[in-house]
Amino acid sequence: VDQTLGGLAPAANLIVAEAKDGRCDAIHGLRADQRLAVASSFKLYVLAELARQIDAGTVSWDEQLPIEDDLRSMPSGDFAYLPAGTKRTIREYATAMIRDSDNTATDHLIHRLGRLNVEFAFGRFGHSDPQVNQPLLLTRELFAIKMHESATWMTDFVAAGGALRRTMLVRQIDPVRVDPTAGWGNWNGPTEIGGIEWFASARDLCTVLAKLERMSHQPKLAPLREILFSNPGGAPPDPAWARTGFKGGNEAGVLAQTWLLQRTDGRMFIVSAAFNDPHVTPDSAAARNALAPVFTCLTEAHPCGTR
Repeated sequence: VDQTLGGLAPAANLIVAEAKDGRCDAIHGLRADQRLAVASSFKLYVLAELARQIDAGTVSWDEQLPIEDDLRSMPSGDFAYLPAGTKRTIREYATAMIRDSDNTATDHLIHRLGRLNVEFAFGRFGHSDPQVNQPLLLTRELFAIKMHESATWMTDFVAAGGALRRTMLVRQIDPVRVDPTAGWGNWNGPTEIGGIEWFASARDLCTVLAKLERMSHQPKLAPLREILFSNPGGAPPDPAWARTGFKGGNEAGVLAQTWLLQRTDGRMFIVSAAFNDPHVTPDSAAARNALAPVFTCLTEAHPCGTR
């Protein structure tokens, strides 16, 4: 498996783990601590901060949030096409963010929770280098940059410090209105995936997902469990699985795939792999095929030889 995965992209990582009491207990890893661009997988941290604030009582699942044009992003997701002023509950936003990887829903949640709070969530939920995602990009900002800005502008942004990056976003990017019906502009292939993206290691993603799984057992956070399993994610079907959940990340040059797998005996497993290629987009189907033996292994009574 390691050989095959390593051949799919110049940079690849993997972790296979059991989720126990909020911990990511690794069974196997391939460069599991290597931070890569993970695209929409960062939304797990938005979900974690939402869960924290709901637990603290500052946000509720039933709170109504209106669509704002200034927070409209590109697909994936259908929220991009909802008329301004349309209201949906926080729970609906969160479900769309994970199930459909809805970018407009994500940006509305970040705005409601507070961008700095979501930035801090990376550290709170076990990210090994939270500063690598500061300032946190809204999805609409990433799209605006890669669809409209020059290579020189992007090089300057990557080279800038955090304070200057925030200024560049506020003055030059945030005024750009993203139109989901108007095409993808200049973005037609891998673009600055090493500097303008969201970054995490396989272990980072496993850690936040294990913590989310544990939080989902709290009565106040019960909807979190349905959200985590709202997208089954195409894990190979097997009667050993009671439920499967998935959060992917896709961008030109970036592929990330993370599964939460609940076995019929109650044990919970996590598989997370990411692939970065600055020249072409990694093959999603090939990655899933390469991971098939991992899923088979995890259906066994003592997965991968562990007890």
